[in-house]
Amino acid sequence: MTAPISNDPRAGSTLIEMMAVMVIMAMLASLVGVLLPGTGRGRLKVLTLQTAAMMRRERLAAVLTGTSRQISLDTGARQLIGDSGVIVIPRDVVVDVVGVDEIWSGRQAVVRFEPDGASTGAALKFSWDKVRYEVDVSWYNGRVAVDVR
Repeated sequence: MTAPISNDPRAGSTLIEMMAVMVIMAMLASLVGVLLPGTGRGRLKVLTLQTAAMMRRERLAAVLTGTSRQISLDTGARQLIGDSGVIVIPRDVVVDVVGVDEIWSGRQAVVRFEPDGASTGAALKFSWDKVRYEVDVSWYNGRVAVDVR
């Protein structure tokens, strides 16, 4: 037995109703992506770019003020600390620092920028789930570069 077909023009759903349902579904999907725990590729890239920006600010400040500026890593609190601010490193991100082997103010040294623009040089590698970004600081001219690997 087949269902009767209605000739009523008000039966069914309109295109506007279908679009409203799709918009609601898209909003819910975007909320799920934001609320899921973990860093993710996008947040790892943001962390890397924030770190590079902090290093560039510290280098510029060293040149403009004529004083040395430094960035260090508080391994317990998982924070990069510079005179221009603090960057918190998520728990699921692995950080590898290649640079000077010193302790500054009880924190692991990362890089120091000198008034002439030079630096001690450093490489910070941030990795999460087979994704790795690297911030390199040239010891010669203090240039800060971001590498994606």
